[in-house]
Amino acid sequence: MAEGSKLVLTFSNASGNNTTISFNYADPSVSSAAVKALANGIVANGVIYDNVPTETKSAKMVITTETEYDLSA
Repeated sequence: MAEGSKLVLTFSNASGNNTTISFNYADPSVSSAAVKALANGIVANGVIYDNVPTETKSAKMVITTETEYDLSA
């Protein structure tokens, strides 16, 4: 059984649309303060992105679990 985690941040951009930035293999025990600091840093330095994020809309940790089944029997 395998498990993975991904931090997904959603921002609004200058044109009013939403844009999403994902970080694979994120630490599921990260604090909300650290996530907020990351999001604020992305907005503050957003000129490096094609769709410049202007405001943080949401943040979530996505945990996936994979289970393999033995089908040989």
